[in-house]
Amino acid sequence: MHRRRVLSGAAAAAALAAAGCAGGGDPRTATDGGEPTDRTGTETPADLSAVTFTPRESCSDPGGATVSLDADPVSVVGCVIGKNGCTRPRLASVERDAGDVTVVVAAVEERDDDEACTEALVNLGYEAEIDYADPPTSVTVVHDDVDGRRTVADVTR
Repeated sequence: MHRRRVLSGAAAAAALAAAGCAGGGDPRTATDGGEPTDRTGTETPADLSAVTFTPRESCSDPGGATVSLDADPVSVVGCVIGKNGCTRPRLASVERDAGDVTVVVAAVEERDDDEACTEALVNLGYEAEIDYADPPTSVTVVHDDVDGRRTVADVTR
């Protein structure tokens, strides 16, 4: 008789533990998909012609970024580090102060409430192209990911 009580209690505890792993998290707002340009949450400077942000499969330098300042448009290729398999690279902001441009790329968790994610760090490659009417003299790239917010590239003409 006690065995049934113990087994039913163990089954209930296992179900609660599994529910905590597979669900939960704070609700996320839906993002529009299908467009290669991600402008969500970005401030657009007045002389900015266009910003294109594209996630990439390849990621040769986890946590790093390279800037092609002499290219037209300016190109930033990098790799943020996500905390799990549901993390995606997103352009958080592009700000300009005189000739200096700061690009912030974040690793953002995007999942449904009932979606489970792999629990392993993931390297998330990206490419950003920034087109200005008046090209910048310097570009600073900031990553906001599992390693915190930090400057990963600072290039000046």
